[in-house]
Amino acid sequence: MPETLPINPTRMELLKQRSRLVAARRAHDLLEDKRDELMQRFLPLVRKIKKERQEAEESLRMSFTSFQIAKLISGEKEIEESLMWTKIKTGIEVRGFTLLKTPQFTLKSEGNLLCYGFYGSNWKLEHSLRAFSKTLSLWIKLAQKEEELKRLAREIEWIRRRVNALKYIFIPRIEETVKYIAMKLQERERAHIVNIMKIKEIMQKS
Repeated sequence: MPETLPINPTRMELLKQRSRLVAARRAHDLLEDKRDELMQRFLPLVRKIKKERQEAEESLRMSFTSFQIAKLISGEKEIEESLMWTKIKTGIEVRGFTLLKTPQFTLKSEGNLLCYGFYGSNWKLEHSLRAFSKTLSLWIKLAQKEEELKRLAREIEWIRRRVNALKYIFIPRIEETVKYIAMKLQERERAHIVNIMKIKEIMQKS
């Protein structure tokens, strides 16, 4: 049985607790609606991330395969010598945030990925380098979506805890308090009526 709140059972307190009960029920309904809305975003995002992760892993596998084939065609030493002339800088730029404060990642690259001579290289090397560049973009996008998923999951858990606290602890305690105050006020009213009747009876006898 829920405990009552430690308050003085007065009519003013009864009005106050009834007002709190209305507000608590309203907050519970709003949080439930928000939780359901976030769940509608969460489940499709899980499926989308699963698909994109598979694509990113497959792209990475194919990139490595192409690179290994390039080394088999031209030789590992020749490929290493070709790549010595490649100069490119790659970084991540953070732009703004989503509603869940997830950072927006943008891949930034400077320089030419294919600035090496044709001697000692082959078409498979160019293919693998382009594939690695595309794969990196896929992983950056995947990282952003996974971070959004984590934040979404934390937000849903936060709301779930508060919905449960309102439903199973806060609202029942206020309801029990309202019943307790109403009962005490009724007892006082009955006692007051009894006292009035006794006084009236005494006055009639005198």
